[in-house]
Amino acid sequence: MTQHNSSPSTSQASRPNMRFGSMFGEIAPLAAFFTVNQFYGLYMGALSAVCVSALLILYIWVKEKRLARFVVFATAVSSVLTVAALIAEEKIYIKIQPSLFNLCFSVVLLGGILTGRTMMKEFFKSQFDLPDRVWFQLSLRWGLFFALATIANEWAWRALSDDDWVTFRVLVMAPATGVFMLGQLPLTLRGLREQTAMLRQQSEASI
Repeated sequence: MTQHNSSPSTSQASRPNMRFGSMFGEIAPLAAFFTVNQFYGLYMGALSAVCVSALLILYIWVKEKRLARFVVFATAVSSVLTVAALIAEEKIYIKIQPSLFNLCFSVVLLGGILTGRTMMKEFFKSQFDLPDRVWFQLSLRWGLFFALATIANEWAWRALSDDDWVTFRVLVMAPATGVFMLGQLPLTLRGLREQTAMLRQQSEASI
């Protein structure tokens, strides 16, 4: 009985740590990319970001015995493109990486809507219990955001110098993504309240 009751609290207590780890896992490679680029150029900056991502994957595996499949996939793709950039001496393989990932996200989310599936629900239903209407709005908003992010990066790497593009990616697009994420919080919280109220009503009706 005691073990059974302690499980939920343990899970809830671990969530802030997981969120912090996820946030750090996104910031650390960008920080390495930005810093190393200032001293050693774009190629070494990209290589350092890949190395930091790989070390974070290894750390999470050793400490938690789990692998974030998308992070592993993204790091593998970045590694291949970065190595290709180093071998071919073509910086475009580095600069198109954000466009490829953002475009993939946009296609998956908006394509899911067109086929009647809310892909945000498929990705996060184990973490959030939201009404289908809210899942639809989140999928649409994020799908459009990633489409705009793709266009922004395609413009930036063509129009800006290497250093300015790195600055744009780290100091403009990364904060913009964070601000947009915070902007979805009111919708998510309303959805959580609605779903909780609906479940309570269903529970009371069944008594």
